[in-house]
Amino acid sequence: MRSIHESDPRIDDLYRAWGDAFRRQDVDAVVALLTPDYALWAPGAPALSADELRPRLAAAFAAYEIIPTFECEERLVSGDLAFERGWDTQKLCPLSGGAIQSHRQRVFLLLRRCPDGVWRFARGILST
Repeated sequence: MRSIHESDPRIDDLYRAWGDAFRRQDVDAVVALLTPDYALWAPGAPALSADELRPRLAAAFAAYEIIPTFECEERLVSGDLAFERGWDTQKLCPLSGGAIQSHRQRVFLLLRRCPDGVWRFARGILST
């Protein structure tokens, strides 16, 4: 098992693809980076699947340019699974103008290397 802050080029590719999909505001490309059984848990809300996330992304992209970043504090990789702990930051730039907002929250992620060899996000847990 590999541990804290060790870089993995294939996992790093996932984050680059995630940022690129957000820059293009491409909902399909974002969802393609999630496993079919993806689940996201946010405080006080039921889990969201990739299909349930899709309309939320579309609405967010209609209102904002979103610039995501992930500050990794810990990465544990074992076989086809990786756990990451860190901070998710989203810079929200309203398309209609106005003040830029920034949201930063603790996140715990489970990534899975899929049969095609590509790493995808499998689970996300957000904390305030």
